[in-house]
This record gives sequence, C-alpha cells and structure tokens, in this order.
Amino acid sequence: MATVSTDSFSLSIQQTPKGHPSFVNLDTKHKCLLCRDVLRDAVQTLCGHRMCEVCAFKVVDEPPPRRCPGKDDMCVPNLRTEEIFRDPSARREIAALLVYCSNKDQGCIEELQWKQLEGHNMHCYYKPVQCSFVNNGCNVRTLKKDLEEHLEQCQYRYVLCSFCQEEVIFNQKQDHESIQCINYPIACTNSCDITYLPRKEMKDHEQGCPNRPFHCKFSNVGCDFSGLQEAVRKHEEESFDQHLELITVYTASIDLQSMEIRRELQDISKSRDSSKNTVDKYLWEMTSLREDMDSKKKAIKDIKLQCVAQAEQLIHLERRLKDSAGKDMVEKQGRDIKTLQCGQTDISDRVTRLEQSGLAGGYWHVAEGDVDSQLQNHERQIGLMDIRLSELDLRLEIQETASLNGVLMWKIQDYRRRKQEAVNGRTLSLFSQPFYTSQFGYKMCARVYLNGDGIGKGTHMSLFFVVMRGDFDSLLPWPFQQNVSMILLNQDTGTKRLSDSFRLDPNSSSFRRPQTEMNIASGCPVFVSHSVLETITYLLEDTLFIKIEVDTNGINPP
Repeated sequence: MATVSTDSFSLSIQQTPKGHPSFVNLDTKHKCLLCRDVLRDAVQTLCGHRMCEVCAFKVVDEPPPRRCPGKDDMCVPNLRTEEIFRDPSARREIAALLVYCSNKDQGCIEELQWKQLEGHNMHCYYKPVQCSFVNNGCNVRTLKKDLEEHLEQCQYRYVLCSFCQEEVIFNQKQDHESIQCINYPIACTNSCDITYLPRKEMKDHEQGCPNRPFHCKFSNVGCDFSGLQEAVRKHEEESFDQHLELITVYTASIDLQSMEIRRELQDISKSRDSSKNTVDKYLWEMTSLREDMDSKKKAIKDIKLQCVAQAEQLIHLERRLKDSAGKDMVEKQGRDIKTLQCGQTDISDRVTRLEQSGLAGGYWHVAEGDVDSQLQNHERQIGLMDIRLSELDLRLEIQETASLNGVLMWKIQDYRRRKQEAVNGRTLSLFSQPFYTSQFGYKMCARVYLNGDGIGKGTHMSLFFVVMRGDFDSLLPWPFQQNVSMILLNQDTGTKRLSDSFRLDPNSSSFRRPQTEMNIASGCPVFVSHSVLETITYLLEDTLFIKIEVDTNGINPP
C-alpha cells in the first residue's frame, strides 16, 4: 500500500548527480539560497527563487510565517507546498557543470560534466586501488595505472616451488623449501655416505642407515650410552655391575614413588567421600527444587487457564453488549426500581410508626424481625436492579455512539497527558470505539500512536485502520477491499485538513476474515508530524478530532 505524507510535499525523483565534487566554476545562480551550496534537486518558488528540495522541506515544515529565504519585496510572505515547483532546467544545467576528477590530487587533469563523473571515476587511471594479493597480506594501495607493475614485483605474489611445483607466496618460498617441501634435498643426520635425498625419501633411509645410533637396553633405568650396534653390544657385556646398580637404585625409587602414590590415593579417597557427600546434598536440594518448580509450573498453568477463562468472559460480555436491550426496556426497569424504592419508603414509614407506638412484649420483637427481613429482601432486589441498570446504560451508550454508515468521528481529549504516557511507555496506543459499514456490515476501528510507531516514533503521530471480528462476517465478502480515508480535522478555519486515502491490499493478512478479535493494523506511521499537529489549527483545548471514512459502495448487504 502506498501512502503519502500530508505535512510536506513528496520527494521527486533525484536528478542531481551524487557526491561532492570540486567545480571548475560554480556560479551564484547555481547555489541554494538557504544552504549556500550547489543546488541539489533544484526547486523554484512562486517568486522565482531556487533552493535544494531538502532545504525547501525545512522551510515548509517551519511554523508560520514561512517567508521565502530570498527576502525580496516580491517574495511570498507565507511559503506553502503548492507554491514550490521542480526546476528541470536548473537540474539539467547543474548536471552539466564542469567538475574536476575526484583523483585530481593523484595527478588526473580531466575536466568533465558532473553527470559523467561517476562513470569516469570507475575507470580513472589515477584512482587508488588495493593490491590484488591483499588476502595474502599485502596492504599496498597504488594508482590504477601502476597496479600491473606492482603486481609483478609484489612480495605477496604467487610463484611455483622449483622442487615440487606447488604454488606458494613469494616471501614464504624459502620457509616452504626448508621446512615443508617434500622434494627438497636434505642431508642425512647420521653423516653417512648418502649426502642429499628428497625429504620424502629421507625418513625411509634413516630406518636402515648404517650410521643409525643404537641405545643401551638399560636406558630406561638410567643408562645413557649410545653408539653403533657393535659398540652397544660390547657395552652391555662389559657393564653388568653398573647396570645392576642402576636397577637397584631404580627399584628403590619405584618403592618410594609407590608409597607416595598410596598416600595420594588415601587423600584422594577422603576427598572423594567428601565430594560424594556434597554431591548427594546437592542432588537432594535439586530434587526439592524440581518438586517446587513442578508445583509452580502447575500454579502458572492454572493462572493461564484462569486468564483464558477471563478473556472468554470479556469476549462474551462484548457480544452481549450488541444484544443489549433498547431504551424502552431501560425505562421500564427504571420504573420498576422507582416502584421498589416507593415500597421501601413505605416500609420505612411503617417501622418508624411501630417504633413510636412503644409496643412491648413478644409481638414487638416478631414485627421488628419481619420488617427487618422485608427490608433486607428489598435492599437486595434494589442492588440487583442497580447493577442491571448500570449494564444497560453502558450498552445503550455504546449503541448510541456506534456509527452504522462507515464513518467514524473520534474525539481524543487530554492529548498532552496521553502523549506523555506514550513517551513513558505506559500507554503506547489508543483504540477508538467500533464502527460499521451498515447494521449487518463490517466491524472496524481506528488505532493511533500519539508518539509515533516504527519510522515515525518520536517525530510523528501514527494512524492505522483495523478490521475487527463481527457477528455477520460469514455473510460478507472477503478480503475487505473498500477505499479508506483517514482525516485529521481542522479546528481553526474548518477548511484545510490533513488526509490520507488509500485502497487496501487484498493479499494482506490485515484485510482477510479475522480469526481473532481484530486483525493486524494497517495505515500510515508518519501520518502527521508533531510540529504540524501541535498547533491551534488541529489541537484546540488539548483535544483533536480524527475522522475515518470507509467507502461503502459496492458492498451488497447480507
């Protein structure tokens, strides 16, 4: 749905090129009267002065008098929306103004029309560009004309390894060859006759290398002798006593470690028992909390069921309001109440006479008891009649104020207090009383956000239209497709008013047959700005009037 803001004229299609270029020669006639910068989306006033379109918005949104910034004797004394026009000629002239290339400081000497600047900048050879190998770590920015030369010498460019032909970064090539390359030739670490082999073959060579070192088989108990296989065998034969001594020392250290381990196991066992007791305590507490949580969940469930029941009662009461008795029934019940009141007065007089007669004995007590019982019965009946009378008064009031011709006249009082409540977050929106397209037609209402909603929050009043669930929805055509007009009434002169008319989108869920009490609201979040609304024109004695008109043509009655 397209809506139009009524407190300012609509934005036109932007024709001024983007950006803030440096002009070769900017004449005064091409400057805005308000901002003194180059005219952007130029408009012209009725008195012939030119401004930017945005600047014209600012002038029109100011409180009266909105005097033209030209300040000549012939200027319009109170500038209005309909006195401002787009200036296509000025826009063409401005788009054709000569400007310098945005890369002038980099050496570009081009002078071209402003409308050609964006296309030129995309291909300018003096445009700073990022190196293509930025993902490899190069942070160099160079001119577009020098980029190719830089790429050829960039330390982060890709090159092929001379040995494995794998693609690597140039400044990492040496590390790749010395650490990772599987075909890079390396020397045997055992200093054998094999001097260089590819890295992938060296591991197999070292397993059978004749110079491969062997370790004494008693190395695990502390012997650190190593050498060729024959030397190790001879060492093991000649060092029996030394190895026996190492074994004895190693065994003793094992015993000491075993004792220490046993002590640690005892400490761990005690700590485990303590932890087990703590865990059991926590488990008991968790069980208690779980039971408490289950009871609270049950209580919450009961509360939810009560809320549902209350909601159903409210819906039932609302439907009963529509079937309320007419004025004649209310008057009849009023007469009945008066009759009861007269009867009560008569009984009161009788009781007074009995008291004054000074009767004594049991007869007095019996009469007094009968009178008290009758008084209580009458008071009970009068109380019930008062309650029923109040309900009927409320129903009658709603019936008398409900509109049946598709027109809602909504009076909102205490505007400033209600708006402050919206600002504080207490009451964000207000709903109007329901109104109908006919006695058996669509049921509708209006919804207003005095402090705005969505994009209009804090700056505008937002106004929305709502389709409600009615008693005759099954007999009506859906979706709802009637034209709707939303109007803010003028309380000053009675002539000028703000309005927004639109045709509803039949595909929107807001206008399908309601499945709940009301559909999602649809309308204008920027219906009117606070600066326009809060003037004597629309807000008088802290009261404003909103009118909703629904086109009833084409609706076939059930």
